[in-house]
Amino acid sequence: MSASKRRVEGYDYLYQRGHSYEVRLQVPRPLRPAVGKGELKRSLGGDFAKVRKTYHRTVADLAALIDAARPVEVQSAFDADRSHPVPSKSDIDLACHAHFHRMKKNMRGKVSLAVGNDPASRKSRAEGYREMIEFHLDRLDHGDWGVMGLDAEWLCEEKGWIVPEASDAFQYLCEMLLRARLQCYRKELRTLEGKMARDPDADPMFGPSVPKTDNRPMKLGDLVTKFRGARGLDWSTSTIKNYVIIFRVIEELCGKDTPLADINEDFCIGVRKRLLDVPSNYQKRPATRGKTLVEAMDIAAREGLPKIGPATVNGHLNKLGAILRYGRDQGWIVGNPMAKIEVKDPIAAEDKRDPFKVHQLNAIFACEPWASGPGAALERPSRYWAPLISLFSGARLTEICGQLVSEMVEEGGVRLFDFRHRPGERDMKNDKSRKVPVHPDLIRLGFWDFVKEARKSGRKLLFSDASRNQLGNWGDPTSKWFARLIDRLDLSGTALCFHSFRHTFEDALKEADLHNTPIGNVITGRVTPGVSANYGSKYTVTKLAAAMGTVRYPELVLPAAMTEKPSDTSQTADNV
Repeated sequence: MSASKRRVEGYDYLYQRGHSYEVRLQVPRPLRPAVGKGELKRSLGGDFAKVRKTYHRTVADLAALIDAARPVEVQSAFDADRSHPVPSKSDIDLACHAHFHRMKKNMRGKVSLAVGNDPASRKSRAEGYREMIEFHLDRLDHGDWGVMGLDAEWLCEEKGWIVPEASDAFQYLCEMLLRARLQCYRKELRTLEGKMARDPDADPMFGPSVPKTDNRPMKLGDLVTKFRGARGLDWSTSTIKNYVIIFRVIEELCGKDTPLADINEDFCIGVRKRLLDVPSNYQKRPATRGKTLVEAMDIAAREGLPKIGPATVNGHLNKLGAILRYGRDQGWIVGNPMAKIEVKDPIAAEDKRDPFKVHQLNAIFACEPWASGPGAALERPSRYWAPLISLFSGARLTEICGQLVSEMVEEGGVRLFDFRHRPGERDMKNDKSRKVPVHPDLIRLGFWDFVKEARKSGRKLLFSDASRNQLGNWGDPTSKWFARLIDRLDLSGTALCFHSFRHTFEDALKEADLHNTPIGNVITGRVTPGVSANYGSKYTVTKLAAAMGTVRYPELVLPAAMTEKPSDTSQTADNV
Protein backbone atom coordinates (compact mmCIF):
# COMPACT_ATOMS: atom_id res chain seq x y z
CA MET A 1 0.00 0.00 0.00
CA SER A 2 1.51 3.35 -1.04
CA ALA A 3 2.05 6.15 1.46
CA SER A 4 -0.47 8.96 1.39
CA LYS A 5 0.66 12.39 0.25
CA ARG A 6 0.33 15.67 2.16
CA ARG A 7 0.97 19.23 1.08
CA VAL A 8 4.02 20.91 2.67
CA GLU A 9 3.05 24.06 4.55
CA GLY A 10 4.26 27.25 2.85
CA TYR A 11 4.62 25.59 -0.58
CA ASP A 12 1.44 25.54 -2.65
CA TYR A 13 2.58 22.82 -5.08
CA LEU A 14 4.94 20.73 -2.95
CA TYR A 15 3.78 17.38 -1.54
CA GLN A 16 5.44 14.81 0.67
CA ARG A 17 4.86 11.13 0.15
CA GLY A 18 6.70 9.05 2.71
CA HIS A 19 10.28 10.34 2.77
CA SER A 20 10.19 11.83 -0.73
CA TYR A 21 8.99 15.21 -2.04
CA GLU A 22 7.34 16.03 -5.36
CA VAL A 23 5.93 19.07 -7.16
CA ARG A 24 2.40 18.65 -8.61
CA LEU A 25 0.60 21.08 -10.95
CA GLN A 26 -2.91 20.55 -12.30
CA VAL A 27 -3.26 20.88 -16.09
CA PRO A 28 -6.27 23.02 -17.17
CA ARG A 29 -8.93 20.76 -18.66
CA PRO A 30 -8.86 22.31 -22.20
CA LEU A 31 -5.11 21.62 -22.44
CA ARG A 32 -5.10 18.05 -21.17
CA PRO A 33 -5.37 16.44 -24.65
CA ALA A 34 -2.31 18.39 -25.78
CA VAL A 35 -0.31 17.73 -22.61
CA GLY A 36 -1.43 14.10 -22.43
CA LYS A 37 -2.21 14.07 -18.74
CA GLY A 38 -4.29 15.89 -16.16
CA GLU A 39 -1.44 16.57 -13.75
CA LEU A 40 2.29 17.25 -14.07
CA LYS A 41 4.54 15.80 -11.37
CA ARG A 42 8.26 15.93 -10.72
CA SER A 43 10.08 14.16 -7.88
CA LEU A 44 12.62 16.25 -5.97
CA GLY A 45 14.06 13.52 -3.76
CA GLY A 46 14.17 13.28 0.01
CA ASP A 47 16.69 16.00 0.96
CA PHE A 48 14.48 18.92 2.00
CA ALA A 49 17.39 21.38 1.93
CA LYS A 50 17.90 20.61 -1.78
CA VAL A 51 14.15 20.55 -2.36
CA ARG A 52 13.81 24.12 -1.10
CA LYS A 53 16.54 25.29 -3.48
CA THR A 54 14.97 23.71 -6.57
CA TYR A 55 11.27 24.14 -5.74
CA HIS A 56 10.59 27.50 -7.39
CA ARG A 57 12.50 26.66 -10.57
CA THR A 58 10.64 23.33 -10.84
CA VAL A 59 7.25 25.04 -10.51
CA ALA A 60 8.27 27.52 -13.24
CA ASP A 61 9.44 24.68 -15.53
CA LEU A 62 6.17 22.75 -15.17
CA ALA A 63 4.14 25.92 -15.70
CA ALA A 64 6.14 26.54 -18.90
CA LEU A 65 5.19 23.05 -20.15
CA ILE A 66 1.54 23.91 -19.64
CA ASP A 67 2.00 27.24 -21.45
CA ALA A 68 3.67 25.49 -24.39
CA ALA A 69 0.54 23.39 -24.91
CA ARG A 70 -1.63 26.42 -25.61
CA PRO A 71 -2.59 26.83 -29.29
CA VAL A 72 -0.92 29.95 -30.61
CA GLU A 73 -3.86 30.93 -32.76
CA VAL A 74 -6.26 31.15 -29.80
CA GLN A 75 -3.90 32.83 -27.39
CA SER A 76 -4.72 36.32 -26.17
CA ALA A 77 -2.12 39.06 -26.04
CA PHE A 78 -1.56 38.12 -22.42
CA ASP A 79 -1.10 34.43 -23.18
CA ALA A 80 1.54 35.17 -25.81
CA ASP A 81 3.64 37.26 -23.42
CA ARG A 82 3.02 35.35 -20.21
CA SER A 83 6.10 33.85 -18.52
CA HIS A 84 4.38 32.71 -15.32
CA PRO A 85 0.81 31.80 -14.30
CA VAL A 86 0.21 34.77 -11.99
CA PRO A 87 -1.99 37.36 -13.75
CA SER A 88 -1.60 41.11 -13.41
CA LYS A 89 -4.52 43.53 -13.24
CA SER A 90 -4.10 44.21 -16.95
CA ASP A 91 -4.18 40.47 -17.68
CA ILE A 92 -7.48 40.17 -15.82
CA ASP A 93 -8.94 43.19 -17.64
CA LEU A 94 -8.04 41.67 -21.02
CA ALA A 95 -9.47 38.27 -20.13
CA CYS A 96 -12.70 39.71 -18.73
CA HIS A 97 -13.16 41.89 -21.80
CA ALA A 98 -12.86 38.81 -24.02
CA HIS A 99 -15.16 36.88 -21.66
CA PHE A 100 -17.76 39.65 -21.92
CA HIS A 101 -17.92 39.48 -25.70
CA ARG A 102 -18.11 35.69 -25.64
CA MET A 103 -20.88 35.81 -23.03
CA LYS A 104 -22.75 38.49 -24.99
CA LYS A 105 -22.70 36.30 -28.10
CA ASN A 106 -23.89 33.21 -26.20
CA MET A 107 -26.61 35.11 -24.35
CA ARG A 108 -28.29 36.66 -27.36
CA GLY A 109 -31.89 35.49 -27.63
CA LYS A 110 -31.74 33.20 -24.59
CA VAL A 111 -33.97 33.30 -21.52
CA SER A 112 -32.28 34.46 -18.33
CA LEU A 113 -35.09 33.53 -15.96
CA ALA A 114 -38.43 31.81 -16.59
CA VAL A 115 -41.25 34.21 -15.70
CA GLY A 116 -44.94 33.62 -16.36
CA ASN A 117 -46.49 31.00 -18.63
CA ASP A 118 -44.52 31.93 -21.72
CA PRO A 119 -40.83 32.26 -20.83
CA ALA A 120 -39.90 32.74 -24.46
CA SER A 121 -41.98 35.91 -24.84
CA ARG A 122 -40.21 39.24 -25.14
CA LYS A 123 -41.96 40.61 -22.05
CA SER A 124 -41.04 37.61 -19.89
CA ARG A 125 -37.44 37.66 -21.03
CA ALA A 126 -37.14 41.37 -20.27
CA GLU A 127 -38.63 40.86 -16.81
CA GLY A 128 -36.18 38.05 -16.18
CA TYR A 129 -33.22 40.27 -17.05
CA ARG A 130 -34.52 43.04 -14.80
CA GLU A 131 -34.66 40.65 -11.87
CA MET A 132 -31.19 39.32 -12.59
CA ILE A 133 -29.82 42.87 -12.88
CA GLU A 134 -31.31 43.78 -9.50
CA PHE A 135 -29.91 40.62 -7.95
CA HIS A 136 -26.38 41.21 -9.25
CA LEU A 137 -26.45 44.93 -8.43
CA ASP A 138 -27.27 43.97 -4.86
CA ARG A 139 -24.28 41.61 -4.81
CA LEU A 140 -22.09 44.36 -6.27
CA ASP A 141 -23.23 46.90 -3.66
CA HIS A 142 -22.43 44.48 -0.83
CA GLY A 143 -19.08 43.40 -2.25
CA ASP A 144 -20.33 39.81 -2.48
CA TRP A 145 -18.07 38.41 -5.16
CA GLY A 146 -18.81 34.78 -4.26
CA VAL A 147 -21.65 34.67 -6.78
CA MET A 148 -18.96 34.76 -9.49
CA GLY A 149 -16.63 32.27 -7.81
CA LEU A 150 -17.36 29.41 -10.21
CA ASP A 151 -16.92 31.63 -13.27
CA ALA A 152 -13.61 32.90 -11.85
CA GLU A 153 -12.36 29.36 -11.21
CA TRP A 154 -13.37 28.32 -14.73
CA LEU A 155 -11.54 31.28 -16.27
CA CYS A 156 -8.44 30.59 -14.15
CA GLU A 157 -8.44 26.98 -15.30
CA GLU A 158 -8.88 28.04 -18.92
CA LYS A 159 -5.99 30.49 -18.69
CA GLY A 160 -3.80 28.32 -16.50
CA TRP A 161 -3.69 31.04 -13.84
CA ILE A 162 -2.75 30.43 -10.25
CA VAL A 163 -4.85 32.86 -8.20
CA PRO A 164 -5.51 32.03 -4.50
CA GLU A 165 -9.16 32.53 -3.61
CA ALA A 166 -8.22 34.65 -0.55
CA SER A 167 -6.15 37.08 -2.64
CA ASP A 168 -7.04 40.57 -3.82
CA ALA A 169 -6.42 39.37 -7.39
CA PHE A 170 -9.16 36.74 -7.13
CA GLN A 171 -11.57 39.30 -5.67
CA TYR A 172 -10.75 41.71 -8.51
CA LEU A 173 -11.32 38.93 -11.05
CA CYS A 174 -14.74 38.15 -9.54
CA GLU A 175 -15.63 41.84 -9.50
CA MET A 176 -14.74 42.26 -13.17
CA LEU A 177 -16.69 39.14 -14.14
CA LEU A 178 -19.70 40.43 -12.22
CA ARG A 179 -19.45 43.76 -14.03
CA ALA A 180 -19.19 41.88 -17.35
CA ARG A 181 -22.31 39.87 -16.59
CA LEU A 182 -24.24 42.98 -15.56
CA GLN A 183 -23.28 44.72 -18.78
CA CYS A 184 -24.41 41.69 -20.79
CA TYR A 185 -27.80 41.71 -19.05
CA ARG A 186 -28.21 45.46 -19.58
CA LYS A 187 -27.31 45.25 -23.26
CA GLU A 188 -29.70 42.38 -23.89
CA LEU A 189 -32.47 44.15 -21.95
CA ARG A 190 -32.03 47.33 -24.01
CA THR A 191 -32.31 45.22 -27.17
CA LEU A 192 -35.54 43.64 -25.91
CA GLU A 193 -36.89 47.10 -25.08
CA GLY A 194 -36.06 48.36 -28.57
CA LYS A 195 -33.39 50.81 -27.39
CA MET A 196 -30.80 50.78 -30.16
CA ALA A 197 -28.96 54.04 -29.36
CA ARG A 198 -25.67 54.06 -27.46
CA ASP A 199 -26.15 53.37 -23.76
CA PRO A 200 -24.87 56.39 -21.78
CA ASP A 201 -24.64 54.23 -18.63
CA ALA A 202 -22.66 51.40 -20.23
CA ASP A 203 -19.67 50.09 -18.32
CA PRO A 204 -16.64 51.67 -20.04
CA MET A 205 -14.54 48.54 -19.43
CA PHE A 206 -16.65 46.50 -21.86
CA GLY A 207 -16.76 48.63 -24.96
CA PRO A 208 -15.88 47.48 -28.48
CA SER A 209 -12.14 48.23 -28.09
CA VAL A 210 -9.73 46.12 -26.06
CA PRO A 211 -8.64 47.85 -22.80
CA LYS A 212 -5.11 49.17 -22.70
CA THR A 213 -2.71 46.76 -21.07
CA ASP A 214 0.42 47.06 -18.96
CA ASN A 215 2.44 43.88 -19.38
CA ARG A 216 5.40 45.02 -17.32
CA PRO A 217 6.34 42.35 -14.76
CA MET A 218 5.73 43.34 -11.15
CA LYS A 219 8.89 44.35 -9.35
CA LEU A 220 10.01 44.35 -5.75
CA GLY A 221 9.49 48.10 -5.47
CA ASP A 222 5.89 47.66 -6.68
CA LEU A 223 5.32 45.02 -4.00
CA VAL A 224 6.70 47.29 -1.26
CA THR A 225 4.43 50.12 -2.42
CA LYS A 226 1.37 47.86 -2.38
CA PHE A 227 2.36 46.39 1.00
CA ARG A 228 2.76 49.82 2.58
CA GLY A 229 -0.56 50.93 1.12
CA ALA A 230 -2.36 47.88 2.50
CA ARG A 231 -0.69 47.68 5.92
CA GLY A 232 0.92 51.04 6.65
CA LEU A 233 -2.26 52.86 7.67
CA ASP A 234 -2.33 50.94 10.95
CA TRP A 235 1.36 51.36 11.78
CA SER A 236 2.55 53.20 14.87
CA THR A 237 5.56 55.53 14.73
CA SER A 238 7.82 52.84 16.18
CA THR A 239 6.62 50.25 13.63
CA ILE A 240 7.38 52.67 10.79
CA LYS A 241 10.89 53.12 12.23
CA ASN A 242 11.35 49.36 12.49
CA TYR A 243 10.60 48.94 8.78
CA VAL A 244 13.07 51.64 7.71
CA ILE A 245 16.08 49.32 7.56
CA ILE A 246 14.45 46.60 5.45
CA PHE A 247 12.99 49.21 3.09
CA ARG A 248 16.47 50.71 2.69
CA VAL A 249 17.96 47.27 2.10
CA ILE A 250 15.37 46.66 -0.63
CA GLU A 251 15.95 50.12 -2.11
CA GLU A 252 19.75 50.30 -1.95
CA LEU A 253 21.05 46.73 -1.83
CA CYS A 254 18.50 44.37 -3.38
CA GLY A 255 17.20 46.72 -6.02
CA LYS A 256 13.60 47.87 -6.19
CA ASP A 257 13.56 46.90 -9.89
CA THR A 258 14.13 43.22 -9.11
CA PRO A 259 11.31 41.21 -10.79
CA LEU A 260 9.21 39.22 -8.36
CA ALA A 261 9.84 36.18 -10.55
CA ASP A 262 13.52 36.36 -9.47
CA ILE A 263 12.76 36.26 -5.74
CA ASN A 264 13.57 32.80 -4.45
CA GLU A 265 15.39 31.24 -1.52
CA ASP A 266 18.80 32.22 -2.86
CA PHE A 267 17.67 35.83 -3.09
CA CYS A 268 16.52 35.77 0.56
CA ILE A 269 19.78 34.17 1.70
CA GLY A 270 21.59 37.03 -0.03
CA VAL A 271 19.52 39.57 1.90
CA ARG A 272 20.41 37.81 5.15
CA LYS A 273 24.10 37.98 4.26
CA ARG A 274 23.88 41.73 3.57
CA LEU A 275 22.02 42.41 6.81
CA LEU A 276 24.81 40.75 8.80
CA ASP A 277 27.17 43.50 7.57
CA VAL A 278 24.95 46.45 8.61
CA PRO A 279 26.64 48.44 11.41
CA SER A 280 24.69 49.01 14.60
CA ASN A 281 23.34 52.52 15.25
CA TYR A 282 24.81 53.65 11.94
CA GLN A 283 22.55 56.71 11.82
CA LYS A 284 23.89 57.86 15.19
CA ARG A 285 27.62 57.30 14.69
CA PRO A 286 29.50 60.35 13.31
CA ALA A 287 31.41 58.20 10.82
CA THR A 288 28.28 56.71 9.22
CA ARG A 289 25.54 59.25 9.92
CA GLY A 290 23.85 60.41 6.72
CA LYS A 291 25.59 57.78 4.58
CA THR A 292 23.93 55.26 2.32
CA LEU A 293 23.81 51.69 3.57
CA VAL A 294 26.57 50.64 1.16
CA GLU A 295 28.80 53.50 2.34
CA ALA A 296 28.03 52.79 6.00
CA MET A 297 28.84 49.09 5.56
CA ASP A 298 32.16 49.92 3.82
CA ILE A 299 33.12 52.34 6.63
CA ALA A 300 32.15 49.77 9.28
CA ALA A 301 34.32 47.14 7.57
CA ARG A 302 37.34 49.48 7.45
CA GLU A 303 37.02 50.81 10.99
CA GLY A 304 35.85 47.60 12.62
CA LEU A 305 32.55 49.06 13.84
CA PRO A 306 30.17 46.66 15.61
CA LYS A 307 27.45 45.03 13.51
CA ILE A 308 23.78 44.57 14.37
CA GLY A 309 23.15 41.44 16.41
CA PRO A 310 21.34 38.22 15.43
CA ALA A 311 18.10 39.26 17.11
CA THR A 312 18.04 42.53 15.15
CA VAL A 313 18.85 40.74 11.89
CA ASN A 314 16.05 38.26 12.51
CA GLY A 315 13.68 41.13 13.21
CA HIS A 316 14.49 42.65 9.81
CA LEU A 317 14.16 39.25 8.11
CA ASN A 318 10.75 38.78 9.71
CA LYS A 319 9.65 42.07 8.17
CA LEU A 320 10.94 41.04 4.76
CA GLY A 321 9.04 37.78 5.25
CA ALA A 322 5.86 39.74 5.97
CA ILE A 323 6.30 41.65 2.70
CA LEU A 324 6.92 38.52 0.64
CA ARG A 325 4.06 36.60 2.27
CA TYR A 326 1.76 39.50 1.37
CA GLY A 327 2.90 39.07 -2.23
CA ARG A 328 2.27 35.34 -2.01
CA ASP A 329 -1.21 35.86 -0.58
CA GLN A 330 -2.03 38.16 -3.48
CA GLY A 331 -0.83 35.55 -5.97
CA TRP A 332 2.25 37.49 -7.13
CA ILE A 333 4.90 35.21 -5.58
CA VAL A 334 4.95 31.41 -5.61
CA GLY A 335 5.50 29.74 -2.23
CA ASN A 336 7.28 31.25 0.75
CA PRO A 337 10.96 31.78 -0.14
CA MET A 338 11.64 33.22 3.34
CA ALA A 339 10.67 30.00 5.15
CA LYS A 340 13.22 29.08 7.86
CA ILE A 341 15.72 31.74 6.78
CA GLU A 342 17.09 33.24 9.96
CA VAL A 343 20.28 33.80 11.95
CA LYS A 344 21.02 31.51 14.87
CA ASP A 345 21.37 33.55 18.03
CA PRO A 346 24.04 32.11 20.35
CA ILE A 347 22.46 33.84 23.36
CA ALA A 348 19.22 32.37 24.67
CA ALA A 349 16.33 34.80 25.05
CA GLU A 350 16.23 34.37 28.83
CA ASP A 351 19.92 35.31 29.07
CA LYS A 352 19.70 38.61 27.19
CA ARG A 353 18.56 40.68 30.18
CA ASP A 354 18.80 39.89 33.88
CA PRO A 355 16.06 40.55 36.41
CA PHE A 356 16.89 42.44 39.58
CA LYS A 357 17.93 40.44 42.62
CA VAL A 358 16.28 41.28 45.95
CA HIS A 359 19.40 42.90 47.38
CA GLN A 360 19.60 45.08 44.24
CA LEU A 361 15.97 46.12 44.67
CA ASN A 362 16.66 47.03 48.29
CA ALA A 363 19.65 49.12 47.20
CA ILE A 364 17.52 50.93 44.62
CA PHE A 365 14.61 51.72 46.95
CA ALA A 366 16.98 52.90 49.68
CA CYS A 367 17.91 55.81 47.39
CA GLU A 368 16.06 59.02 46.69
CA PRO A 369 13.29 59.70 45.94
CA TRP A 370 11.98 56.63 47.81
CA ALA A 371 13.97 57.26 50.97
CA SER A 372 11.98 60.46 51.63
CA GLY A 373 8.59 59.15 50.56
CA PRO A 374 6.27 60.13 47.70
CA GLY A 375 5.91 63.70 48.95
CA ALA A 376 9.53 64.36 47.99
CA ALA A 377 8.83 63.61 44.31
CA LEU A 378 5.95 65.98 43.61
CA GLU A 379 7.65 67.55 40.58
CA ARG A 380 8.70 64.19 39.07
CA PRO A 381 6.21 61.62 40.36
CA SER A 382 7.02 59.10 37.60
CA ARG A 383 10.46 58.61 39.12
CA TYR A 384 8.91 57.49 42.41
CA TRP A 385 5.94 55.45 41.18
CA ALA A 386 6.90 54.02 37.75
CA PRO A 387 9.57 51.57 39.07
CA LEU A 388 7.21 50.39 41.82
CA ILE A 389 4.31 49.95 39.40
CA SER A 390 6.46 47.95 36.98
CA LEU A 391 7.81 45.78 39.81
CA PHE A 392 4.28 44.99 41.01
CA SER A 393 2.54 44.64 37.62
CA GLY A 394 5.17 43.93 34.95
CA ALA A 395 3.88 46.93 32.98
CA ARG A 396 6.15 48.52 30.40
CA LEU A 397 7.42 52.06 30.95
CA THR A 398 5.52 53.51 27.98
CA GLU A 399 2.32 51.95 29.33
CA ILE A 400 2.87 53.45 32.79
CA CYS A 401 3.96 56.95 31.79
CA GLY A 402 1.28 57.22 29.11
CA GLN A 403 -1.48 56.42 31.58
CA LEU A 404 -4.39 58.85 31.86
CA VAL A 405 -6.08 59.70 35.14
CA SER A 406 -9.36 58.54 33.61
CA GLU A 407 -7.78 55.13 32.99
CA MET A 408 -7.43 54.44 36.71
CA VAL A 409 -10.73 52.72 37.44
CA GLU A 410 -12.60 50.64 40.00
CA GLU A 411 -14.79 47.68 39.05
CA GLY A 412 -16.52 45.42 41.55
CA GLY A 413 -14.47 46.89 44.35
CA VAL A 414 -11.16 46.21 42.54
CA ARG A 415 -8.81 49.07 41.69
CA LEU A 416 -7.33 48.73 38.22
CA PHE A 417 -4.91 50.08 35.66
CA ASP A 418 -6.97 50.27 32.47
CA PHE A 419 -4.09 50.17 30.00
CA ARG A 420 -5.90 51.30 26.85
CA HIS A 421 -4.52 51.07 23.33
CA ARG A 422 -4.82 54.63 21.99
CA PRO A 423 -3.59 54.50 18.38
CA GLY A 424 -1.20 57.32 17.59
CA GLU A 425 -1.16 58.46 21.22
CA ARG A 426 -0.13 55.41 23.22
CA ASP A 427 0.39 52.30 21.14
CA MET A 428 0.16 49.12 23.20
CA LYS A 429 2.12 45.99 22.36
CA ASN A 430 0.13 43.93 19.82
CA ASP A 431 -2.44 46.79 19.78
CA LYS A 432 -4.22 45.16 22.74
CA SER A 433 -5.70 46.89 25.77
CA ARG A 434 -5.82 45.14 29.13
CA LYS A 435 -6.89 45.73 32.72
CA VAL A 436 -4.42 44.99 35.52
CA PRO A 437 -5.33 45.03 39.23
CA VAL A 438 -3.33 47.40 41.43
CA HIS A 439 -1.18 45.23 43.68
CA PRO A 440 -2.06 45.40 47.41
CA ASP A 441 1.45 46.58 48.30
CA LEU A 442 1.09 49.55 45.93
CA ILE A 443 -2.13 50.51 47.68
CA ARG A 444 -0.44 50.27 51.09
CA LEU A 445 2.37 52.48 49.81
CA GLY A 446 -0.22 55.17 49.09
CA PHE A 447 -0.49 54.86 45.32
CA TRP A 448 -4.28 55.09 45.27
CA ASP A 449 -4.06 58.27 47.36
CA PHE A 450 -1.80 59.61 44.63
CA VAL A 451 -4.48 58.66 42.06
CA LYS A 452 -7.14 60.52 44.08
CA GLU A 453 -4.95 63.63 44.22
CA ALA A 454 -4.45 63.44 40.46
CA ARG A 455 -8.22 63.36 39.98
CA LYS A 456 -8.68 66.42 42.20
CA SER A 457 -6.05 68.34 40.25
CA GLY A 458 -8.04 67.95 37.05
CA ARG A 459 -4.98 67.01 35.00
CA LYS A 460 -5.22 64.57 32.12
CA LEU A 461 -2.01 62.58 32.56
CA LEU A 462 -1.52 60.52 35.68
CA PHE A 463 2.13 61.57 35.80
CA SER A 464 2.52 65.28 35.19
CA ASP A 465 6.22 64.94 34.31
CA ALA A 466 5.65 62.30 31.59
CA SER A 467 6.37 63.07 27.92
CA ARG A 468 6.74 61.29 24.59
CA ASN A 469 9.86 60.98 22.48
CA GLN A 470 10.04 61.26 18.68
CA LEU A 471 9.00 57.62 18.28
CA GLY A 472 5.86 58.16 20.33
CA ASN A 473 7.14 56.23 23.38
CA TRP A 474 6.37 57.56 26.85
CA GLY A 475 8.80 57.92 29.75
CA ASP A 476 12.11 58.40 27.94
CA PRO A 477 13.45 60.94 30.55
CA THR A 478 12.45 58.57 33.37
CA SER A 479 14.25 55.70 31.64
CA LYS A 480 17.45 57.72 31.23
CA TRP A 481 17.32 58.91 34.87
CA PHE A 482 16.92 55.33 36.06
CA ALA A 483 19.84 54.19 33.87
CA ARG A 484 22.04 56.80 35.57
CA LEU A 485 20.90 55.51 38.96
CA ILE A 486 21.86 51.93 37.99
CA ASP A 487 25.31 53.14 36.94
CA ARG A 488 25.78 55.09 40.17
CA LEU A 489 24.86 52.09 42.29
CA ASP A 490 27.24 49.93 40.20
CA LEU A 491 24.77 47.06 40.05
CA SER A 492 26.09 43.99 38.24
CA GLY A 493 24.02 42.04 35.71
CA THR A 494 23.34 41.66 32.01
CA ALA A 495 21.70 44.73 30.44
CA LEU A 496 20.09 45.96 33.68
CA CYS A 497 17.66 48.79 32.99
CA PHE A 498 14.08 49.83 33.71
CA HIS A 499 12.75 46.91 31.67
CA SER A 500 14.46 44.56 34.15
CA PHE A 501 11.52 45.26 36.49
CA ARG A 502 9.29 43.42 34.01
CA HIS A 503 11.68 40.46 34.05
CA THR A 504 11.68 40.56 37.85
CA PHE A 505 7.89 40.45 37.85
CA GLU A 506 8.00 37.47 35.50
CA ASP A 507 10.22 35.65 38.01
CA ALA A 508 7.70 36.46 40.75
CA LEU A 509 4.97 34.96 38.53
CA LYS A 510 7.05 31.78 38.30
CA GLU A 511 7.24 31.58 42.10
CA ALA A 512 3.43 31.95 42.19
CA ASP A 513 3.01 29.29 39.43
CA LEU A 514 1.47 31.91 37.14
CA HIS A 515 4.23 32.37 34.56
CA ASN A 516 3.11 31.69 30.97
CA THR A 517 -0.34 30.68 32.18
CA PRO A 518 -3.45 32.19 30.58
CA ILE A 519 -4.18 34.40 33.59
CA GLY A 520 -0.52 35.36 33.92
CA ASN A 521 -0.42 36.38 30.27
CA VAL A 522 -3.57 38.45 30.72
CA ILE A 523 -1.82 40.39 33.50
CA THR A 524 1.44 40.95 31.59
CA GLY A 525 -0.10 41.43 28.15
CA ARG A 526 1.74 38.58 26.49
CA VAL A 527 0.38 36.50 23.60
CA THR A 528 1.45 32.87 23.50
CA PRO A 529 0.33 29.96 21.28
CA GLY A 530 -2.95 28.52 22.45
CA VAL A 531 -3.75 31.57 24.59
CA SER A 532 -6.52 34.01 23.68
CA ALA A 533 -5.18 37.33 22.46
CA ASN A 534 -8.31 39.04 23.72
CA TYR A 535 -6.90 40.02 27.10
CA GLY A 536 -9.34 39.88 29.99
CA SER A 537 -12.09 38.13 28.06
CA LYS A 538 -11.92 34.96 30.21
CA TYR A 539 -11.35 36.32 33.73
CA THR A 540 -13.28 38.60 36.05
CA VAL A 541 -11.35 41.42 37.69
CA THR A 542 -11.89 39.65 41.03
CA LYS A 543 -10.02 36.59 39.75
CA LEU A 544 -7.28 38.76 38.31
CA ALA A 545 -6.95 40.58 41.64
CA ALA A 546 -6.78 37.28 43.54
CA ALA A 547 -3.98 36.10 41.23
CA MET A 548 -2.14 39.42 41.58
CA GLY A 549 -2.27 39.10 45.37
CA THR A 550 -0.20 35.90 45.22
CA VAL A 551 2.75 37.76 43.69
CA ARG A 552 5.22 38.52 46.49
CA TYR A 553 8.85 39.51 46.99
CA PRO A 554 10.19 37.91 50.19
CA GLU A 555 12.87 39.99 51.96
CA LEU A 556 12.04 43.08 49.88
CA VAL A 557 12.33 46.29 51.91
CA LEU A 558 9.77 48.73 50.56
CA PRO A 559 10.12 52.53 50.69
CA ALA A 560 9.70 54.62 53.80
CA ALA A 561 6.06 55.37 53.03
CA MET A 562 5.31 51.81 54.14
CA THR A 563 3.95 51.90 57.70
CA GLU A 564 3.29 48.21 58.28
CA LYS A 565 4.61 44.83 57.22
CA PRO A 566 3.27 43.64 53.85
CA SER A 567 0.26 41.42 54.21
CA ASP A 568 -0.23 38.14 52.37
CA THR A 569 -3.84 38.96 51.58
CA SER A 570 -4.73 39.62 47.97
CA GLN A 571 -6.82 42.48 46.64
CA THR A 572 -10.42 41.44 46.14
CA ALA A 573 -13.76 43.12 46.50
CA ASP A 574 -13.71 42.23 50.20
CA ASN A 575 -10.42 43.82 51.22
CA VAL A 576 -9.77 46.88 49.08
